[in-house]
Amino acid sequence: MQTVVTAPVIERPGLAIRLETVVYFLIIAFALVFRLVNLGGVPMSEGETHQALAAYRAIVPDSSGIALTPTSPILFALQGLSFGLIGGSEFAARLLTAIGGALLVISPLLFRRELGSTRTFVFSLLLLLSPVELVASRFSAPVIWSMIFAILLLWSIWSLRRSRDTDDDSNVWIKSLAAVSAAGLILLSEPGGIVLTLILIGAALVAFVWDRQTRPFDFDAVDEKPKTSDSSRDVISGWSVPLIVAVTFVILVATGILLYPAGLNAIGELFTAFGVGLNQAPVGSLQSFPLVISLFYEPFWWALAIAGIIVLINRHALTLIDRFLIGWLVFAVLASLVYDGADAVHALWLTVPLIGLTTSAVLAMLAPVRSTDVFAPPVRARWIIAAAAIAVITVFTMSAQALARSMLNSTGDSLMTVTPNANSVILVIVSLMFMLIGFFLVASVWGNKTSLQGIGLGVLIFGVLTSFGSGWSAAVSDNENPREPFHFYATSQDVMLLRETLHELAERNSGGFNAMPLTVMAPQDGVIAWIVRDFSKAEYITDLRDAVGDPIALLPSFEEPPALGTSYVGQDFITRRTWTPTTIYTIDTPTWWMQRHARFSWMTLDTSVLWLRQDVYEGTRIEEPAAG
Repeated sequence: MQTVVTAPVIERPGLAIRLETVVYFLIIAFALVFRLVNLGGVPMSEGETHQALAAYRAIVPDSSGIALTPTSPILFALQGLSFGLIGGSEFAARLLTAIGGALLVISPLLFRRELGSTRTFVFSLLLLLSPVELVASRFSAPVIWSMIFAILLLWSIWSLRRSRDTDDDSNVWIKSLAAVSAAGLILLSEPGGIVLTLILIGAALVAFVWDRQTRPFDFDAVDEKPKTSDSSRDVISGWSVPLIVAVTFVILVATGILLYPAGLNAIGELFTAFGVGLNQAPVGSLQSFPLVISLFYEPFWWALAIAGIIVLINRHALTLIDRFLIGWLVFAVLASLVYDGADAVHALWLTVPLIGLTTSAVLAMLAPVRSTDVFAPPVRARWIIAAAAIAVITVFTMSAQALARSMLNSTGDSLMTVTPNANSVILVIVSLMFMLIGFFLVASVWGNKTSLQGIGLGVLIFGVLTSFGSGWSAAVSDNENPREPFHFYATSQDVMLLRETLHELAERNSGGFNAMPLTVMAPQDGVIAWIVRDFSKAEYITDLRDAVGDPIALLPSFEEPPALGTSYVGQDFITRRTWTPTTIYTIDTPTWWMQRHARFSWMTLDTSVLWLRQDVYEGTRIEEPAAG
């Protein structure tokens, strides 16, 4: 009988701890880099401007436009703080949420004892490279803060459950954290925070009922004495201080440390927005939008998460946390189907449990294969198979993309009208056959388990790289492409040029101060309102006749030049590009999914025109009208 001796994983615990710490410092460093680089170079989206303008107008009293009520009190407070410290810019509006997204990446460390060091590391690594988490962090989505509150709430409840036999006084701070987290999730984060709360409650009920049904009968539970009324009063009194702390936290955050009492209105606005979302979808969204986004950008997480569930069930290794993650995923899918107010970034509801379950599949891929008398697969075997799998998947993907592009030459919506690229068809078939035949060849040498582990690792690595690439494109390099599902209503980069043009006019007419007269015909909480946010003399109008004779007017584009009473010179700027996938042919879907291309653009352009009166255009300084 062959005896296998394995070396201990950690020979020097002190060194291992330091190395693990360094690894997590690298993860947080990369998370900050990915979320902060060029953060201010991407124009604000329609979903960001209302929140940002609400905070900006509260902080800067002489800013243009009416006061707005935000739907996320925590984002209102954080953006107000950022605007007060570093000024009102795109970077300032997004900075603290981007940092919050980086912190969310390392939040699995709170559950390291339960998950184990390897699973925690994989969890954080996959969150680091998640396209949904990346986009939500970079576009100041309040779902980041609702998820942070949710994670803190889960950790504090788990800590209380783990330390329920200790003195109650020692748990006051944990109870306070639980109360604050629950209050922040429901009252301060966003309308979707209420939905996330219901998802977590449903997941907890599923986990505990499932766990009770599968756990051996606990005789000690039968012998427990029923709690007396005194103990019930002790429980109530034990939560009095945490509840006071939570109420204080809500008031301080909503009112900006009592400096802005009107901020409490945001809590009412949050619940109003939640009610509206029960039967009204956001502009530019699709039915079950979070589920669509999750399947579109993170299909590999779905495949690996399902594999992880199968592995856990087959091994009878489901823990309470695993059951909770499964319940979370099920209720998140239901919420995506039922709640119309969910936006693209709410796919994060699905991302977290998907990654949590994927880590189970990763552990199975990394588990050592027991040697037998027949064969002893080397440790490097799975990595050799993984490298081969990545190569084959890459060839398959490239040939599939070329085949999809050839479909764009079709004259209709039928495959009969397609003239496919012959080389691409051959490569697709060959790569598929190579996958199938290669698996059986490798399995005959190293066994089925090693082969499956290697293929799984190959799919994981390929999926991580391609998913992160698609997320980076959506957030940075391709941010104004409306064919990206994250933003079917995409703000054009031209708005940055529009702002530069307005600053040049201000330099010429008001000595560099944004105090020149400016007439604006646009919504007071949209992208144009954000562009002119610091022009103190900007006047919003709803009737074109109110702009007649004004020196500078920023108006929507009309089919005919507007009659403004005298000679004007105009420059148009594209402000938004819109697109909907329902306008494409079915056979164009693979090309759109893989490369964001479609046969017909069907793209709508929203344009604003900056009109200068002829004398202003020729360099005449704008004179202030005489008083009286």
